[in-house]
Amino acid sequence: MSRIMSKNQTLAVKNMSDIVLARMRVRQLARMAGLGIREQACIALATSSLAQALRLGGMGEDSIEIHCSDSRGLASVRVVCTATDGDKCDLASKAIADARWMVDEMTVETLPQNNVQVTLVKRAT
Repeated sequence: MSRIMSKNQTLAVKNMSDIVLARMRVRQLARMAGLGIREQACIALATSSLAQALRLGGMGEDSIEIHCSDSRGLASVRVVCTATDGDKCDLASKAIADARWMVDEMTVETLPQNNVQVTLVKRAT
């Protein structure tokens, strides 16, 4: 099992292909961070479900940041999805609820200029 101390990536999301790429990158980095196959699948699926629920890939500067670490011997992956037009987001959608149960932590923040940021965290068990 390969461990990394810290690995960060930011992906611009302009279309559905970018969401698929983000899902693959999240899974790859989760594997590199030492998460098990179940945790890898959960964080990858939660990321793509959330990106679709937030309707990332529209006209704005939407992005997905991926942060991996194994601080204190505990591997984890944190994914930050930022939607630049909060009006297009349906935060009560089923996809948001589905993403919430697949991760260990989920926070939703309203940022200035009507932007929305959702952070997902999945830890190795």
